[in-house]
Amino acid sequence: MQETEQSEKDMIGSLLDEDESECSEFRSSITKSQQHSQSPIKSFKDVKDIPLVLEDAGQQEFPSNDPNNFYFTVQPAFIQQRQHSMSHEFHQYIVSQPPIYYPYQDGYFSQKRTKRLQSSTDSEQTIAQQCQDQYASLIIQQSFIQGNDFQRDKIFKALIDDLPLLSKHKFGNYVIQKIIENSNQNIRTLIFEQLHPYIIEMCYDKFGCRVIQKLLEFIQNHQKIQLIQSIKSQVLNLIFDQCGNHVIQKIIDLVSDAEFIIDIVTNNVDHIVSHPYGCRIAQKCLEIFPNQKLQQLYISLIPLCEKLQFCQYGNYIVQHMITQGPPKGFEVIGKFVKARILEVSQDKYASNVAQKYITLASDDDIANICKILMNNCVPPMLLILINNQFGNYVMQHFYSKCNEKQKELIQIQINKYEEHQFTQFGRHFLQFLARCQSC
Repeated sequence: MQETEQSEKDMIGSLLDEDESECSEFRSSITKSQQHSQSPIKSFKDVKDIPLVLEDAGQQEFPSNDPNNFYFTVQPAFIQQRQHSMSHEFHQYIVSQPPIYYPYQDGYFSQKRTKRLQSSTDSEQTIAQQCQDQYASLIIQQSFIQGNDFQRDKIFKALIDDLPLLSKHKFGNYVIQKIIENSNQNIRTLIFEQLHPYIIEMCYDKFGCRVIQKLLEFIQNHQKIQLIQSIKSQVLNLIFDQCGNHVIQKIIDLVSDAEFIIDIVTNNVDHIVSHPYGCRIAQKCLEIFPNQKLQQLYISLIPLCEKLQFCQYGNYIVQHMITQGPPKGFEVIGKFVKARILEVSQDKYASNVAQKYITLASDDDIANICKILMNNCVPPMLLILINNQFGNYVMQHFYSKCNEKQKELIQIQINKYEEHQFTQFGRHFLQFLARCQSC
């Protein structure tokens, strides 16, 4: 160690003895060597050309000829440079590949869905099993729509034995619906024959009822009659069922020989018109069938109108009676509304009936209602309805139907009240009056 220090002193001393130009050359050579050691490594070739700085002169240079010698000591700066160069070279030679997407209609599946589809395809699943997968079923639907006759026959033959199962499946029912829509009449007949023993069971099913509705749209008339005969004993139960009532509505829409449903509704009108699902069937009958076929149903409904006005679902039937029912029904409903205008207008459901009646009422009826509201009771009936949550909307409809003289009377009556006598709903009515007067 002492010999090394002495040799360095001798070298420095010899340099001091030389001229200034040699000293500057020495400094520049040292600077260049430092810059070279700190320069970044750009490729694997640069790594090979840089000598390793070993702390122990007895260690071998890397790579070692000894396969067991995997450990070598280098400076930390060199390790960072080597890591940087390797990552740079690795990313440089990677060829970016565009992701593969499965097309479907107007959009594309993501890579995650694509991998799932590829894995399901590689597992040798049958077409019926793939129909029960959310994404694979979409591919099968698109393949059937865009495929030729050979491809369609292949898909259908693979599914024909599993039609009842797939029709009630969460994803499989969409495949069956697409096949019904995009196939010929022979295939639809085969589907109908295959599903005919399970029709009642499917009508009560959340997904199966959709397939039955699709069949009703595309099968022939004699097949529709066969389908109706199969469920005729269960029509009343289907009317009250959440899924089955949609099948009955589709029958009313599409089948000409569905008048038997009117008889069932008429015989059970008390329960049907106040039921959340049954009222849809009654309303559909009133909308689709002509009045001459509904005479018996109207006769059964008129005595119930007073009660149905306050019903959550029955009020829709009463509103339909006002708009499209017989004159006798409109007269009965109007008489009840005028006699109990205060009670009807403040009810959540009956207020809808009152608004519908006032919209279609004659001038004489409006004058009678105006006399009722302008009474001298305490508190005034007009003020009660204006300040009510539902009654203020009835009063808005009523004000719109009044003539100019009646509107002046209402305005005079309102001006008698002070501002603190109006609630937030009363202020809504005052804002409505301001808008009407500004027009």
